[in-house]
This record gives sequence, structure tokens and C-alpha cells, in this order.
Amino acid sequence: MLRVILSVLLVFVACPGFTTAASDSKSYTALKFAESSSYVSYNPDMARLTDKFTICAWVRKLQSGSGRCPFGYFISGYEIFMSDSGYYNRLFTSSSLDNALTSKFTSPVGTWFMYCSTWSLASRTFRIYVNGQLAGTETTTSGRKLQTGGTLTFGDSNTGHGHYFGGELYNFNVYSKEMTVTEVAAMSSGGLCTEIPEQLEEYRVIKWEDIVKLSRSGTVQDLDTRCLVFTELQTRLKEAENGAIATQRKLNRTQTELLEVQGLFNSTQEALVGVKSNLGVIGGELNETRSELSGARRELGAMGGELNETKRLLEDTKLELEDTKFELKNVTESKCALQKGNLTKWDILYSPAYYNKTFTHRLYQQLTTTWDSISNKLFGMTITDKVIELIKDLEDGQIDRCGDLS
Repeated sequence: MLRVILSVLLVFVACPGFTTAASDSKSYTALKFAESSSYVSYNPDMARLTDKFTICAWVRKLQSGSGRCPFGYFISGYEIFMSDSGYYNRLFTSSSLDNALTSKFTSPVGTWFMYCSTWSLASRTFRIYVNGQLAGTETTTSGRKLQTGGTLTFGDSNTGHGHYFGGELYNFNVYSKEMTVTEVAAMSSGGLCTEIPEQLEEYRVIKWEDIVKLSRSGTVQDLDTRCLVFTELQTRLKEAENGAIATQRKLNRTQTELLEVQGLFNSTQEALVGVKSNLGVIGGELNETRSELSGARRELGAMGGELNETKRLLEDTKLELEDTKFELKNVTESKCALQKGNLTKWDILYSPAYYNKTFTHRLYQQLTTTWDSISNKLFGMTITDKVIELIKDLEDGQIDRCGDLS
């Protein structure tokens, strides 16, 4: 689907309408004929085409009218002759199809369409196709062959016959085979830039790249069809397609590897089922061990209760020791201050026992006891920063340094 979309886009981009330009690649050049007295004419070798042929060409009419002829093959009469309106479609001078197929040649002026005609001595059937669709047929006389030695003219039915084309022609080729309906349809669906003519090289007798090199009469211009660009894009598209195929092959290999991994995963799952079974047995043993551990925990819990009681007693003892330590330190510091005899009763609050502490009933009782013991000795003392710092750092063994307070 992606390739079809890209192909359509490439045709649209590469062939939207042509501008006058010379092409370096002759097979990609179209010819534009002026409205009158402009043609290309020569005498081709038709020996390989006498008992069968297929003619295909892309035609773009630029003028209205019934008798404008893109090409004709003439000897003493019209062996082959067609007009872009469909009015003329003659083989072997027969005029039975004149004005019979105009309803099938409906491409508007300025639009490209593909013309093909086929015939063989064996089938005796002359078939005309427009854009790959069968437009009409005619039965030819038994034993009648295409004659050789005639003149093939492009841009007119024959030199000076007045059926001037005045349009554009591209990729006119004549093949030494009677193509089937399917082959003609494929040629048309390939578009203006199709490579099918080159793929049928062994059958091509009259080739477009030879025609564009012939001498010209009147005004015949080269047109660049841009098919060279289209062909390059098609090549790149083919390379991209090949790359996608290679990627798909890698993906297929990866899928195979994934299937192998899936197999290993399944085997591992089976092994895990066995391991789970073994773990069930071990789980039973673990449950027995847990029961034993629960009994041990109960015994440890009982011992823990005893330890907690002991710990509580120790905490109470520690608190009592702390109280004793605070009281002893408070008394010691108070004694130091009293020896100087110059403290106020409020200065004792700078001591570590009280400074920056929350004032509680316990501290209040401790402070009352201290004041009761030293109150008579505090009056008249002066507290300095040095006194406060020494009181903060004072320990039980520093009472002898009280002389340093002065």
C-alpha cells in the first residue's frame, strides 16, 4: 500500500506538465509539433513487423479537430493511420472504423493519454486501446500482411497531407509481437515514465530514442518529461523497499529467537515448579523451627520482665544520685560564695544547679534549703562575671579554689 501511494505521488510530482527544455537523456525527451508543416519523417525497416506488431505511444493533443494525426505509415495508401480524436483508426487502408471510436477518445485537450494498437496475421484482429482499455476491433483480410518500404511520419499522416498534429508525442515504440490485453493494461498503468519498453527490448523494432535523433521539418521542439528524476526516485524507492525486506527478514529471525527464548522460559517455569515443591517441604521444617523459637521468645520475655524491673530500680537510684549530686554541688558553690561574704541571695541562681533550668517545685525546695543554710552569710557580697564563671565550672574537688574569687 505504501509503495502504491508513493508511486502515485512520484508520478504526480515528476509529470505534472512539461516545460520546454533539452534533455541529455534522449529516451526521456518528448516532441512538440507546431500546428502546421511540422513533422519528422523517415523510411524504417519494417521486415520484422509484417506478420505481427504492437504500437504504443503517449499522446497529448493541444488542438481540437477530428483529423489531427500524431503519426501515419504510408506506402501507396495508409497502412497505419490514427488521429488524436479517434476519428481515424486505419489499418491496411481500411476505413471501416472511421468516426466509430470518437466516444472512446475522450481525453481533454492538454491531457496525456496512451494509445496502443495490436495486430497479428494469426489473429487477423486489429485492436485499438485507449489508456489500457480496449476501444474497438476490426477483422483484417486473411493472408494480408503489413507491407514494407513505406514512410513513417510523426506530426502528420504523411508528408504534406495536411493532417498536422499540433500536439505532443512521447515514447512511440513498435514491437514485433501482438501484446495481450493484460500487457497493454500494464503498459498504460505504468504511466508516462514506465520502464516496460526497455524491459521488452528484444521486441522493440522502432525505438523512441532513435526517433528523437531524426532530422525535423518545421517547428519540432524537445520537451523534458522529467522522467529521469522519476526513474531515479523509483530506484531509491526500490532500494528502500529492499531495505524494508532485509529488515523484515531480520525481524523474522528475531521472532525465531524469541520463540527459542520462550521455550527456555517454559522450561525454566517447569523447573521453578519443582523448586516450589522442594520449598514446601523446607517450609514445613521452618514452621517447626518457628514453634521452637516462639517458646524461646516466651522464656526471653519472662527474663525481659525481670530485667525491666531491675532497670526501673536502677533508674530510680540514678535519679536519687542526681538529686544528691545537685544538692552537694549547690552547697559547695554556696560555701564558696559565703567565704567571700559579698553575694546577694539572688546571685545563687547563676550556679549550674539553677541557671537555665526550668523552675520546678523540686528546685524551689532545693533553693529554700540552700538559702536557709547560707542566708546569713550572703549579705554584702559582690557578684562579678568571674565569680559566675567559676561557680558554673565548680566541681566537688574545687572548693579550695574559693580564694580565687577575689
